[in-house]
Amino acid sequence: MIIGSIAAIIILVWFYYSAEGYGRNPVHWAIAGFLVYSIVSLCWTYFVNPSIKDAAMHGRDFFLMYVSRYAYIAVSLTCAVVFNLKVGPQNKE
Repeated sequence: MIIGSIAAIIILVWFYYSAEGYGRNPVHWAIAGFLVYSIVSLCWTYFVNPSIKDAAMHGRDFFLMYVSRYAYIAVSLTCAVVFNLKVGPQNKE
């Protein structure tokens, strides 16, 4: 949980500082990045993770336990990075 919070703060700061290069409002762009990270994280946690966690509990597989615990961070970070790199420059004036 702490690693996920640290990742969210890093995304928030990165979006804030990258907004100027895209010609966007830094506060709005930072909030957009945080929302992308949070929404993907929540969707992963509530829709995908229960089945992974169930499989890990029945199989006692260490790798699946690790995935069920930390995969949301990697998926959310990837979506936020793609969002920043693809959507950010489109509004450049």
